[in-house]
Amino acid sequence: MDFERSIASRKGLALALLLAPAAASAAPSTACTAAAAAAAPVLLQTHRSLSSKGEAAGQWVQQPGSDDRCFFPNGHPGIPYYWDLACVLREDSLGCLADGENRACRFCGKGEYSSVPCPGSWCAFDNEPNIPYYWDSSCTMGQVGCKADGKSVQCRFCGEFPYNGTVPCPASPQAVVPKDVCDFPTTPMERPKTPFFWDASCTDGMKGCLADGKHVGCRWCGTGAYADIKCPNELCTFPPEGVAHRYYWDEACWNGSADKVLGCKADGIHQQCRFCGSETYESVECPTWASPN
Repeated sequence: MDFERSIASRKGLALALLLAPAAASAAPSTACTAAAAAAAPVLLQTHRSLSSKGEAAGQWVQQPGSDDRCFFPNGHPGIPYYWDLACVLREDSLGCLADGENRACRFCGKGEYSSVPCPGSWCAFDNEPNIPYYWDSSCTMGQVGCKADGKSVQCRFCGEFPYNGTVPCPASPQAVVPKDVCDFPTTPMERPKTPFFWDASCTDGMKGCLADGKHVGCRWCGTGAYADIKCPNELCTFPPEGVAHRYYWDEACWNGSADKVLGCKADGIHQQCRFCGSETYESVECPTWASPN
């Protein structure tokens, strides 16, 4: 009985959304609001919310805190999916009706559904980063920014330094932009040349902080007036499998001095990223803030 009531409830929601355009003349502002809400992917279903019991047998499986759920009779389908109310309004949308029960349940990001972008919420960070990210089904091991959460290869950093010149964020609602992130113009000509990072220890008036003029935690580092502010090693962008040598961010790399060449451009992208301390790079002394062994 509970199952039947749940199905009926969802059919009622679908009918209400389909009738929304007819109500536009009577209440245009309300209809616009409903249409806008339906146009964006919401109430995201992620693999993190699946219990072992849910994977073993067909059940309603949902994201914590959400009332909207996909139902797969044979357990997890092996394809990413999420809850997209836009499916209710667009009868021919690819990937909709993924579970065969709910039109808003939608496949994404894999196989024949590769053209349907999955929400960035499929990334499973232990701690939310200060860099935008999204789900890129084309990611492979070794590509810049991929495996951003340390778990899923398809989870990818984008947009902000040090990925601003290599991995642009997609122009879609699927990219996740954390609240605590620097906010600079997106065009290459307008982007700052000075390195920056998010420093949670920043306070009003602290040197280099408020770099973007909007967020106190956004901080300049490493060069010019900010040379005494050490850029974090995380500005180097290595493949997710890691590297064999220690490294650090050295703004003096390739400054014309012979001793500022070896080990530079260690990540193949940023000339300031420098190997140090072992084998070929033994003559390059590692500073105290260099990456651990």
